Amino acid sequence: MDSLYLWPANPAASLLALAIVAQVFLYAARHPMHRAFAALGRLLSGGFRVGARFCRSVSTAIAQRDREMLTDAGKGDAEARIAREFRRIEGTYSKELARYPDLHRRMDEVIDRIDADYKECGAAAPNPPGWTEATAAVAKMDGGGDRVVQKLLEEIHRTAKDQEKKALSEVRETNSKRHKILSSMAPMWKELKNLTVESGRSVSRALESTKRIDGYMDGYEKIRKSEPKAIRAVGWASTQLFVVSLLVLAIAIGGAFVNFNLIALPMSELVPSGSRIGGLPVSTVAALVIVLMEIAAGIFAMEMLGVTSFFPKLENLPSSRRRMILVVALGGLVLLAGIECSLAVLREQIVASATALKSALAGVSDKTVADPAASRIPVVGQAVLGFILPFILAMVAVPLETLIATGGHIALALAAGLFLVFGTVSRLLAQGSRHGAEALRHMYDILIVIPLQIERMVLNGKGREREGSGALRPQAEGGRR
Repeated sequence: MDSLYLWPANPAASLLALAIVAQVFLYAARHPMHRAFAALGRLLSGGFRVGARFCRSVSTAIAQRDREMLTDAGKGDAEARIAREFRRIEGTYSKELARYPDLHRRMDEVIDRIDADYKECGAAAPNPPGWTEATAAVAKMDGGGDRVVQKLLEEIHRTAKDQEKKALSEVRETNSKRHKILSSMAPMWKELKNLTVESGRSVSRALESTKRIDGYMDGYEKIRKSEPKAIRAVGWASTQLFVVSLLVLAIAIGGAFVNFNLIALPMSELVPSGSRIGGLPVSTVAALVIVLMEIAAGIFAMEMLGVTSFFPKLENLPSSRRRMILVVALGGLVLLAGIECSLAVLREQIVASATALKSALAGVSDKTVADPAASRIPVVGQAVLGFILPFILAMVAVPLETLIATGGHIALALAAGLFLVFGTVSRLLAQGSRHGAEALRHMYDILIVIPLQIERMVLNGKGREREGSGALRPQAEGGRR
């Protein structure tokens, strides 16, 4: 520090001299420093503005890509719903309305028969032709006192009466038979009525399906036109599916953790205990591989069942090969479930042996006999859990596919939001740089405020002299005149 003093014996004078020299130097460099601060402000402001424009353009591009992806996803979902409704309508028409032509024909036939029978039943019983007039004429004839003629006339009259009664009984018997036929047709009539009502219901359901298809088509048109409201609805649905899939996957990870701990201990008895892979015991790696194999078998089973579509090439395979892969996947899943079940039983035996060994080493003699039924409950529970967990883990393929399908929208939305935030921060930094350069210029002037005040006083004095000389010059010119 003493080397900086001009007069080491007098530090105050040295500091004063240095301050005066610094003030003079800074005053002399005032305009270059102002230009340097302005250039620095323009440089930083321009750089931050370029960064803000870049972030804004990238955010716009990502948002546009997200909108296109949502449009494609919405179109695919709408097409799938429309195709499903068409298949449902096709099934309705093929199953419910396939009987309609035969039903219509049967209805026509039965209606014709009923109409004919009703017409015949409504006809009046015919009178014997001429028998009434003949009977009246015979009754009015004069027998002439001849008993033979009288007897003949009475016989003719009796025969006419009998024939008339017989004809009436035949007509009544015929009508009775027809009425019985009509009464026996009543259940058929009810059946036809029920079939007609059922056909009407089928037609109504088909019409309702067409209304749903109209609604789906309206939504499809809105999505195809990329209307903001429809795109927001698709984005919100994708976000909901992502959150639900994430929760289900978290639950599945918890199940996998339980499954792993269930078989990790007995696996140590089946594999070499001293070997390690990547710092992990071989038993731990083997248990993890079994859990992952169960998930892989479940993914292939769901793929062959048509629930998921991870591998598009597998969809093009013939049905026989798809069935073969499905059988292999389900067989492997059942085999792994059986292995886990046996390992769960072995785990309980290992735990019981370890407990007995610790008791023996501690010198504790347990004379109490455990209940065999109670001792078997944990074994059965672990065996059932070990058999069921692989099939539960197999269902992880569905939320995994949904998470992957909707994760693109979430990633793009987050990226667009981050770039938008970066662009806003860059714009704020650009404004701050410009105003910061102005603040630095003022702070520099504060450091050299004494020379600036001296300069201002000198300039004010020169200004007054100029004003005084300007006032005297017109007076002199007037004296000359």
